[in-house]
Amino acid sequence: MATVGALGALATTVALAGPAQAMSGGTQLPRPGAAPWLATLAVKGDGPLLGRASCGGALIAPDRVLTAAHCVDGVDVQRVEVHLGSAVLSQDPGTVRDVRSATLHPRYTLLPSPAAPDRPELSSAAYDMAEIRLSAPVGGVNPLPVARHRPRPGTPVSIFSHGTTAAWDPSRPGKDIRGDVLRRGDLTVRSHAHCAAQTPAVVDEASVFCARDRQAARPERTPTTMCFGDSGSPLVTWGRRGPELAGIFSFAGETAGKVCGQPADAAFADVPALLPELPPKP
Repeated sequence: MATVGALGALATTVALAGPAQAMSGGTQLPRPGAAPWLATLAVKGDGPLLGRASCGGALIAPDRVLTAAHCVDGVDVQRVEVHLGSAVLSQDPGTVRDVRSATLHPRYTLLPSPAAPDRPELSSAAYDMAEIRLSAPVGGVNPLPVARHRPRPGTPVSIFSHGTTAAWDPSRPGKDIRGDVLRRGDLTVRSHAHCAAQTPAVVDEASVFCARDRQAARPERTPTTMCFGDSGSPLVTWGRRGPELAGIFSFAGETAGKVCGQPADAAFADVPALLPELPPKP
């Protein structure tokens, strides 16, 4: 779980909080329109978007974006902007909106690891979802429908994200690991028992479900794992209506001391269960 300070370093001045990670492996989607409902949170500023971007999110209504609660917890949202639909951050900022407000799930909490309660980077989270209200509606984009229920174990799912593509290597400080191009990672939903067994952190079954790249053992391909910057990114199921939002990325193998690229279950806030519990907004 990445901390506020780590995100601040990635996005220059302000931080977007908590247990944050991005994607290793997956498939690049440089084509515009591949995921028009994908949101990227960024610190306002004059620098390149790639250097200011942090968490992800999903547009679920013309003026509403869901993200991870830890991405906006304690953050001055007046200093945050939201970019919609960018496939390559360095080339196209997408549609940009300011943030009017952010509402955290009322039961959101960080859960210190029982194995190391004094190390916040090993923490997990419960009810890790927040709703962002945009300064103005986004036109010309079909919002991402919300799935009707949590996907069952064995269900194929996909995550869409910008973020770092590998763990930082101190021996190669000049290596560019920033996730400029949008990526899609294909995973399979796991049972709660399998998920809880792979980490000493608490996995809250009421608000969290997990998924993992089941093909990670194949030597000819890079496994899809979560890395720094993926927090808040949408996990979709594939229904008759096309993609449907099922989860918001919360935490992954860092709770077990793993780094990006090492196979691990990824944990997602259960959007169908948590969305109705958000306080209503005028």
